[in-house]
Amino acid sequence: MLQFFEVTKKSPWFSQVKALYESAFPANERIPIKHLLDDKIKREFWAFFYKDDGESGAVSRFCGFSNSISHGDITNIVYFAVESELRSRGYGSQILQAIRRQHPNTRIVVYIEVEEDSKNAEELERRNRRREFYLRNGFDSSPVDYVWQGEHYRLLSAGGTVTDKEFRDFWKEILKDIPGAKYP
Repeated sequence: MLQFFEVTKKSPWFSQVKALYESAFPANERIPIKHLLDDKIKREFWAFFYKDDGESGAVSRFCGFSNSISHGDITNIVYFAVESELRSRGYGSQILQAIRRQHPNTRIVVYIEVEEDSKNAEELERRNRRREFYLRNGFDSSPVDYVWQGEHYRLLSAGGTVTDKEFRDFWKEILKDIPGAKYP
């Protein structure tokens, strides 16, 4: 079972989280990491660790992170990544399970890049794998599509459907006190 801890700028694992954030998400899909840490928006920013039973005994090793926002009965996983060399080993599924345990009575939403907008076969394959991963982990397609920072996304949800109005109202409420903030 994974352990998770809050990420702050002073966390000993902050540099690992930042490096994974920057390598896992293209520049147009990222916001400055300082915004993931500031308290204007109440976020859950967690680093996940697994036990590695190496030669020197059990040692906790960083495997990924999640950054989510909850409001009402919706938890929105904004960023979520697993170290590239650890993908396809079940850690991503365990991270999603941990988030669900922390939010048992909420609908959990994630977004994926729309497959139809893929520029080449490799990108299409990556997007399809991502969609299949979420479907295997209990997420369903949603009727919500939107464009943010030049990228076309589709919403997936677990624990119930989230409508377009609910999704937009969620972001309006989250960003209401942040001047100039754009919501999907």
